[in-house]
Amino acid sequence: MKTLASWLILLLPFLASCSKTPAPTAPPAAAPPAALSAEVLNAAVQRGKAIAAETFSLLSSNLQSAIQSGGVSNALPFCSLAASPLTAGMAGKHGVTLRRVTHKRRNPAGRADATERAILNQFATALTRTNPPPPLVTNLTTGTVTFFAPIVLNNELCLKCHGEPGKDISSENVALIAHLYPQDEATGFKLGQLRGAWRIDIPLASLR
Repeated sequence: MKTLASWLILLLPFLASCSKTPAPTAPPAAAPPAALSAEVLNAAVQRGKAIAAETFSLLSSNLQSAIQSGGVSNALPFCSLAASPLTAGMAGKHGVTLRRVTHKRRNPAGRADATERAILNQFATALTRTNPPPPLVTNLTTGTVTFFAPIVLNNELCLKCHGEPGKDISSENVALIAHLYPQDEATGFKLGQLRGAWRIDIPLASLR
């Protein structure tokens, strides 16, 4: 009996290990996107530049019309109500995803995420050497090419909404900005500073 008991004691750890449910295995990590060819990179730069320029022209012309109609105080509501639909319309026209991202947002939808902030930091560093810095193209996700282009404040008119409160921005418009954008961060800029960037996500298949 002692011998049988001894064998049972020795076997207990093995029996216990056999009864355990196997630990679930982690799913394999997604493979990183394949490197982009020179042809695709060039096509993305050309297309991204064209879309950004067309969108900027559309927004600028509408903004100037709003200013001419009623001054800066009339343009601020335009930015609040009309800029996003116009940008979405351009994205639909070209079959891309189109955003303006920034480190100091006015519209909450424009807040840059960690990846976008890293791109903005690259642009800010490059801006000390070149104004404006060249665009950047990357492949953050498989099947999509992402184009970034810097937005630099090179027009004094921009300071009427984004400059120093009480100096560049009238007290009336400071109050209006606070009303339209209660959590606004997009003031205090100077000419030549980085305001943000265009982000355009382009389907890879459309560039081949």
